[in-house]
Amino acid sequence: MVACLCIHSYTGTPDEIMPLSDFLKKHTDWDILTPTFPGQNRANFLKNATFLDWHVFIESILTQLLKEDDEVYIIGFGSGGLLAGWLTRHHPGVRKLALLSTSANFLDWPDLVSEKEQVLAQNVKPESVLSRYFKRFKDVPDPSKLQLAKMLTHAKPVFEYIDVPTFIAQGIKDKVIPAESSVAFLMDTIKSQKELLYLKESGHYICEDSESELLFESLLRFLQKEKDLL
Repeated sequence: MVACLCIHSYTGTPDEIMPLSDFLKKHTDWDILTPTFPGQNRANFLKNATFLDWHVFIESILTQLLKEDDEVYIIGFGSGGLLAGWLTRHHPGVRKLALLSTSANFLDWPDLVSEKEQVLAQNVKPESVLSRYFKRFKDVPDPSKLQLAKMLTHAKPVFEYIDVPTFIAQGIKDKVIPAESSVAFLMDTIKSQKELLYLKESGHYICEDSESELLFESLLRFLQKEKDLL
């Protein structure tokens, strides 16, 4: 059996990657898991969660998958890609990695925590997915934002040691992370076989955007390829 662990982003929910997991369930007989991070429930919203809680939680799920399944793949969206990279580096049983809208440089984005400035500067519609993201991020307690910085510092160095085939997808119109430098870092740092997909009309939430079908089909082909054909 093949298992695929899908990891959502910091401040996010499985909804942002659910269209992809639904596609994989429909087109494969794989075991697809899309867990929710500790602290992501609305009642407490990261109040007491730390980046180590996220690591321990996701790692416990991965460890079980590696015991039960023949092949295990990890897909990380946004900052979930940082955890996906860390897990892949430290668990040799992981066979393939996919990084969607992932940046190890996103804390350099100057207006990341300023919802109003971002919305005004980028002309983001108030009802849009992106607007909801900035509102949600603004509501995160400051200590939790520090946890995100700690997670980044913890995970970023592992990317140069990733040795499995890696799929990288990035929307050109991403207003959450600096797309060009994000892709450059991943392509330059990861030394294993890589496949890059640029989505010209997509923003940050590529699993919900207009080119999602292209993304899903490209990623599935990548995951189904034999390693020596990549």
